[in-house]
Amino acid sequence: MIVRKTLLAASALALMSTPAWALPSQAPSNGGTKHAPSTTPVGPPATTPNNTEDPGAANRSSHSSQGDKGSKGSNDNQGQGKGKGSHSGQSHKCMPHKVGYVASGTLESWTLNENTDGTYSGEVEVKVTHTNHHAKGDNEKITKYPVTKVHVTFGGIADTNKDGKITPADLAKGDRVKVIGKITALAKKCDQSKFTAETTIRKIVFHAPPK
Repeated sequence: MIVRKTLLAASALALMSTPAWALPSQAPSNGGTKHAPSTTPVGPPATTPNNTEDPGAANRSSHSSQGDKGSKGSNDNQGQGKGKGSHSGQSHKCMPHKVGYVASGTLESWTLNENTDGTYSGEVEVKVTHTNHHAKGDNEKITKYPVTKVHVTFGGIADTNKDGKITPADLAKGDRVKVIGKITALAKKCDQSKFTAETTIRKIVFHAPPK
């Protein structure tokens, strides 16, 4: 028993005093057929900075760039549309448009023929004494109005020819007359050099002169 313990102690002492390089190497657990697991972390290529604090920054940057391009394109389209609308609005503003025309005065001469539908065509000459704003260019002038299919009202005109009805044949110079219609106009800021206003009369009202 004493001899056995002495041998075990001697063996242990021999192992402790043997250098580490002299000990047999331990075979790898995978049998040496596979490479050791890589410790290199998976990440973006070497050319792309790796933001360790915010790994999703790269993706957000890409989406943001695409979003900026989309927004820019949208803004460009809106800008082009706005410019086009502005140009169209300016052109429309300088197009002639019709406004109300009203002038009244005394009858100078007339040539009116009745149409089959009860309207009259011909010409009326009026010494204009009153107008609305759009007809002021004819105020205090003797103006001839060519008319086509106008509605005529005879107010207080006497049947002077005794034919049983009131017609232009019963009119007399000096009778009061009012002409109502439309006149073309152009905005003040537009070029007026080649513009000529056109007057269209749609209604004439005759009255006997005051007594």
